[in-house]
Amino acid sequence: MTFSLVIWVSSLLTIAAFSYLYKENEFYRAMEHLYVGVAAGYTMVMGYQNVINKAWDPFIKKGQVSAIVPALIGLLFFAPFVAKRYGWLRRYPIAVVVGIGAALHARSSVVQELVVQVRSTMISLTTIDNIIVTFGVLTVLCYFFFTFRENPVTKTGAEIGKWVLMITFGAAFGNGIMGRISLLIGRLMLLFRDWIPIIKGS
Repeated sequence: MTFSLVIWVSSLLTIAAFSYLYKENEFYRAMEHLYVGVAAGYTMVMGYQNVINKAWDPFIKKGQVSAIVPALIGLLFFAPFVAKRYGWLRRYPIAVVVGIGAALHARSSVVQELVVQVRSTMISLTTIDNIIVTFGVLTVLCYFFFTFRENPVTKTGAEIGKWVLMITFGAAFGNGIMGRISLLIGRLMLLFRDWIPIIKGS
């Protein structure tokens, strides 16, 4: 077995993280602080690279004057650190960020939650899968009909739609749990295959 510093460090940090399952201890707190520090450092580096790649290089090397505008707006965030009397200037970049974020979220919500959903249910009823999907959508819509007088058809559809929703939520929850278990398996494979070769594998 060849020595690998990356595997040893990763394995020891994994054990430190798992030690929290016994009780909170100094090893876990040290690993937690290290994780937060590395994440903060990574964020700072990525932010610096974004400024260089998206503002400095296009403006200096390519002569794109428009690239300096978002950089100048971003610098207004630091106005209160220059002098307290300039603190009001940070309202402008906050307004820009909130406005652009709200617009992007509104657009993506309309597209993903309405247009894509409607398009996904407009399918031909030529296969059993398509029939089940269409039937499930119709029954769920019956469950959310609050503006129509209840009749036997909508009542039965609402009951079936309630079960369709519960099955969907259960499948989504199971998928999330399965993703977490896959992360756990990855850590265990690191410990017992790469670090301590108890598990044989490629």
